[in-house]
Amino acid sequence: MNLVIETIDLWHVYRNGVEALKGVNFKAGKGETTILLGRNGAGKTTLLLHFNGLLKPTKGEVLLEGKPIRYDKKSLFEVRKKVGLVFQNPDDQLIAPVVWQDVAFGLKNIGLDDREIDERVKQALKQVGLEGFENRLCNMLSEGEKKRVAIAGVVAMEPEVVIMDEPTAGLDGFGVRDIVEIVMMLKKEGKAIIISTHDIDFALEIGDRFTVMDGGKIIHEGKDIPEEIAEKCGFRRKIGGKLIVVPHNIPVPDVDADFFAAAGDLGREAAYKAGIQPNTECAAIEKSILKAIGGSTVLLICNAEMIKEVKKEALNYPVKIEVLTEGMEKRIWESSQRMR
Repeated sequence: MNLVIETIDLWHVYRNGVEALKGVNFKAGKGETTILLGRNGAGKTTLLLHFNGLLKPTKGEVLLEGKPIRYDKKSLFEVRKKVGLVFQNPDDQLIAPVVWQDVAFGLKNIGLDDREIDERVKQALKQVGLEGFENRLCNMLSEGEKKRVAIAGVVAMEPEVVIMDEPTAGLDGFGVRDIVEIVMMLKKEGKAIIISTHDIDFALEIGDRFTVMDGGKIIHEGKDIPEEIAEKCGFRRKIGGKLIVVPHNIPVPDVDADFFAAAGDLGREAAYKAGIQPNTECAAIEKSILKAIGGSTVLLICNAEMIKEVKKEALNYPVKIEVLTEGMEKRIWESSQRMR
């Protein structure tokens, strides 16, 4: 691992006496996405705030590129050019009324000329999918757009380390997909990415290494999350499954599914005609999505008019969805045969 952030026996005690960190030894490398997991109060955010000097250790050290962080004004200025932090709540980070001004704020503070600032702002907004938003008012943006503006402000600084605290909190399925794409882009650029999250499916999709905290200590580090650790911390280890949606007006494929559902009169008729006894016909869409979230492969047969409704609902959850059209059922059938 090409280390960029490291802590050595890091302790932090707040003024009220709460020991938030208890001897934490943490490592993160360039070109990797390190995921920080744990329950509320485990110490995740406190640890993140040490990485760019917003908090000073009670005891221990934080190393950036092998050198201890120093806490004088000049040293912290240099640290924060290299380590960018995206807060959980974008309203805590957006300080200017207009998008362009907000993304440009940090660049002006480090003394770049107007031409360089303009180029970096445009590039950062393009990278987060907000081209054309330069003159938008920040307080008129959606929650997902605000988060992307906050990320753009960090990306524009061209840091070596990008830290995100709960980036998917409060976002729908489309917003989560946007964050995934941004993380993948930053990783491709060779950044060290550190993300704190409660969203285990998001974590498993983007993570290279996983650090799990509990009670201010690291209880697991590795490239996977053991089942016993997952159970202790109250999250599922398995990423969501797959939802295969078949409209009633095409042949039903032969799929090795774990769960069969039929929605609507025409969906039920198509299922019975294909010789399929559905596991459920009541609240079929909701039950299908729940089964897929749990890791199952689900075949849902429904009225063709319901397809848009199913897609809209499923995209809010961490499941893979495939909607069949005429001719696709043959490919699914052949794939199923090869698997057997």
